[in-house]
Amino acid sequence: MTSAISPRLRLALGLSASVLCYGALSAPSALAAEDAPPQLTGDLLEREKLTGDWGGARSKLREAGVEVDIDLTADSSYNLGGGLKKGKGFTGLLQLGLTLDLEKLVGWTGGEFYAGAYFIRGQGITANETGNLLGISNIEYPHANLLGEVYLKQTLLDDKLVFKVGQLAADSDFITSDTASLFVNSSFGWPGLNGVDLYSGGPAYPVPTPGVYASYAFTDAFSVQAGLFNGDPAGRDKVNKHNLDFPVNDGAFAIGEAIYKAEISGLPGTYKVGAWYNSLHFDDLRRVDGAGAPIRHRGSYALYGVIDQTLWQSGGEVADLKNPTPAGPAQSLSVFARAVVAPHSDRNLIDYYFDGGFNAKGFTPGRPDDVFGVAVGYAHISKDAQRADRAAGGPVRSSEIAIEASYQAKVTGWLNLQPYFQYIVRPGGGDPDPNRPNRRLRDAKVIGFRTQVAF
Repeated sequence: MTSAISPRLRLALGLSASVLCYGALSAPSALAAEDAPPQLTGDLLEREKLTGDWGGARSKLREAGVEVDIDLTADSSYNLGGGLKKGKGFTGLLQLGLTLDLEKLVGWTGGEFYAGAYFIRGQGITANETGNLLGISNIEYPHANLLGEVYLKQTLLDDKLVFKVGQLAADSDFITSDTASLFVNSSFGWPGLNGVDLYSGGPAYPVPTPGVYASYAFTDAFSVQAGLFNGDPAGRDKVNKHNLDFPVNDGAFAIGEAIYKAEISGLPGTYKVGAWYNSLHFDDLRRVDGAGAPIRHRGSYALYGVIDQTLWQSGGEVADLKNPTPAGPAQSLSVFARAVVAPHSDRNLIDYYFDGGFNAKGFTPGRPDDVFGVAVGYAHISKDAQRADRAAGGPVRSSEIAIEASYQAKVTGWLNLQPYFQYIVRPGGGDPDPNRPNRRLRDAKVIGFRTQVAF
């Protein structure tokens, strides 16, 4: 799809803007603390929002229970070689969010309403240049104006019990890793197995779907959460152009997770285990019926685990278990690891996925908030897909590996700049090269730059 952005606007966005949706991306801004009020006053380099306090109006709105977020992310990437072809791409994401504190507004204790929207422009390089399964950027998507998450939230029992109902994105709450959120490759947000195996990539950015969510904290350390969503976010017509269809009759996607927060030698860590199930029918990857159509299987499921652990920190105090993030240490080293396994090899292109990596914060002299990290994601092509490749007589796919090194510079409270490098081993899991059908695509080498701005 041809980009609708003019060259001048591309340059302006690339030099001045953006916000990470990651989770996710479905994803809250990484530029400000979620609960603490942002610093809105002061000079341009001190405030946490570029446009400041709007002459005091922003603070008054927040005090009244109304909060407006305007965030922009711009990713520019270039494939140096390998994959499908050399080339460059750009994706810009403008994310709007409106949060209403219903307790402040109308006296509804524990009530909150949220509505968001995505405005996506440009074209990334995953589809046409690198040809990989684990998308180069977690904001890549064809040109679109989309309704985001829209939900009513209720907290009870001193905030131990939380409910949400509306149009939801599962990657906002499930299989998340704080350490992994640094990285640009989409697989380090919503894991690559989910994005490839589930209908429409599952209920994740930028296609949330009708659903319900609940969580309960038994103690400060142990909690559980679960969600039930429509099985195919795109709906039966596979269009849902602006996320305004609100499909509810396309099977069910259910997910549940247990979370344990612990301290090891005084260092905070978070551990998660969970599972998901989709009730829709999935095509067999290899076998067909008498009419030549793929045999269909009812349902698919996966099991997963997540580890987030700080290994070392110096120069600050450790936060308590209610806050798994170190309370402003001068230096820290954190690691993450995740695994997702889908046992049904006959209906899942990726049958297991692993990733892991580390973040080092505050090691650049004079820049205590800068973060450097390296992460690796591994997606294994299922045995049935490999058998189908052999039967077709072409190259047999085996696995895809995405390696990323990122450096995020926190220039101000409202501006992050992030150069990154990605090396993709066996794009597409080893897809054939269109120019050399008997050989696999060569490994792709990608350089890129992300800009994040909170307005």
